[in-house]
Amino acid sequence: MATTANSTKKFRHRVMSAALAAGVALAAPALAYADGRVVVFSPPSTDNYIAAWQSGLKKKAADLGYEASFIETTRDQSEQDAAVQQELAAGADTAGYIWWPFINAAGTNSLRSLSRTGKPVIFANQYPLEGTESLWTAYAGIDDFANAKTAAEMLLKACDESSTVKCDKGLIVTFPAGFSAGADRAKSFRETVDGKLEVLQEQPAGFTSQDGYKVGSQIIPPVKDDVTWVYTQNDSLASGIVQALTEVGKTPGKDVLVIGGTCHGDTSDLTSGHVIGTEVQGAYLEGWYTMQTLHRYLKTGVVKDGKVYAEATPDAPPSDEGDISRYNFIPSPPVGNSKEAVEGFRLWGWTMDELCNY
Repeated sequence: MATTANSTKKFRHRVMSAALAAGVALAAPALAYADGRVVVFSPPSTDNYIAAWQSGLKKKAADLGYEASFIETTRDQSEQDAAVQQELAAGADTAGYIWWPFINAAGTNSLRSLSRTGKPVIFANQYPLEGTESLWTAYAGIDDFANAKTAAEMLLKACDESSTVKCDKGLIVTFPAGFSAGADRAKSFRETVDGKLEVLQEQPAGFTSQDGYKVGSQIIPPVKDDVTWVYTQNDSLASGIVQALTEVGKTPGKDVLVIGGTCHGDTSDLTSGHVIGTEVQGAYLEGWYTMQTLHRYLKTGVVKDGKVYAEATPDAPPSDEGDISRYNFIPSPPVGNSKEAVEGFRLWGWTMDELCNY
């Protein structure tokens, strides 16, 4: 009897995945998923961003009546793959999975294994790879392409308005090699500045200010007389770049324009003018929204084709009711480099300090 029920679930999931790939809005399945345990695979919470993401997800899960079970591994995709197989072999029941791979492409086989369980799989944080559409139910998180486009547009505007920097040549400092969110952002940034700014070098670094400083202190000195702008994929990296620029006699914000991709940690470089602007990608908010996305699917069983961008309202978060879309993006609004802009910011009832300082 159990075998027949599992086979029915898997068949339904395959039909649903095929329909989603074809762009069809689906009605709720006859067999509803019950509230209960949600299994979350993610990189390690020793990273402050991931810790905040987990915190937001856990809080929303508890509020909605779920138990979030986090299975985190080091930044080694083979270790995460082993954790997936171990969890599946244990046979414990779950309402659904949330999947945040470290190396997106290398984790596809694990994603396929999760899909075969017949339970919904919410892809988190990194844009799913083309060709994997049948393996996941929906995506919830940041739009890295839109994020980088906004950062590039902020930089171009600052270049036009600057009386001290003749913007031409610059650097891109990215997340680690293999982390697809970094590759997506770099691609979108390059496309937006193409024909307007020259990229001298694109260099993978990491996520922290120490990573930014380590890379910056290596790549900036040889081009210190040429570099006029630097794009970093988060503000923590930007802080390291600011330090590296200062050490070679450059004044960030005056001699070189630094744009941060998303807020991460201390906002002092932003409010001091060393960084010209940022975007609010709240880790807590992203985890919160990812859990809400899974919950809404479990209630309706419907996934609409296309993309939806949650509204960047200052006070009201999105409703727990209603259908989800294939791609569900959190807002990532830009913020200028003034104390007034930072202190006056609100998103879904949270301040910039609450969303960015972790």
